[in-house]
Amino acid sequence: MDFLGEPQVGRGVVERRFDLKVEDRLVPGIVWTPETAEATAPPRPLVLIGHGGTGHKRMEYVLALARRLVRHHGMAAVAIDGPGHGDRGGITDLSQVAEWWKESTTDEMIVDWKATLEAVQALPEVGEGPLGYWGLSMGTIFGLPFVAAEPRVRVAVLGLMGVMGATGDRLAADAARITCPVLFLQQLEDELIQRPAVAALFDALGTKDKRLHAKPGAHSAVPPEEFNVSQEFLASHLLT
Repeated sequence: MDFLGEPQVGRGVVERRFDLKVEDRLVPGIVWTPETAEATAPPRPLVLIGHGGTGHKRMEYVLALARRLVRHHGMAAVAIDGPGHGDRGGITDLSQVAEWWKESTTDEMIVDWKATLEAVQALPEVGEGPLGYWGLSMGTIFGLPFVAAEPRVRVAVLGLMGVMGATGDRLAADAARITCPVLFLQQLEDELIQRPAVAALFDALGTKDKRLHAKPGAHSAVPPEEFNVSQEFLASHLLT
């Protein structure tokens, strides 16, 4: 893990940009940690945050969630650019995501997340504490298979995705392997993911501890209170 530039410190949060070499790929990311160890001492809980399609590691909602987890709960958080996104490419249209996805890309992203996890937990201010995952839309396309493949994940927030298109069979198969508690978010007027597809993915989740939050609005109109609920759901399972 190579840190780039000087740490950015504000309101109790230390933000550091890094690059991580994983096989033949360069994975750009950001890690957030508390400025002081007053809330919790290492090993501290860590939440991996996956951004949506056409987004990147510094999306407004990614920054907000990461900083709230650090400030309010003393956790650490990390986000990386998905393949073809942010500093790894120039995808800016959702149609490009559908055309570009391959199952091998999901497998590579699992490896990228695992390498990121190992690198961040090796930091002395983080350590090998409880692990959570948060990711909607494309963050679920890549994150759900990672959660299924990583038994250390204790809790996950997923959603804005369903059993449909090229990714559907893979997601359904991986969903059946998930055993940790899951909060699944849905937008009822989602113009991208139809309700039956969402229901099929939610039903496929193998965990007995799963809950579905459905709110009015379009795909990208997740209300602020759902981010608050996400934060508390993660904290309730990672801080006990």
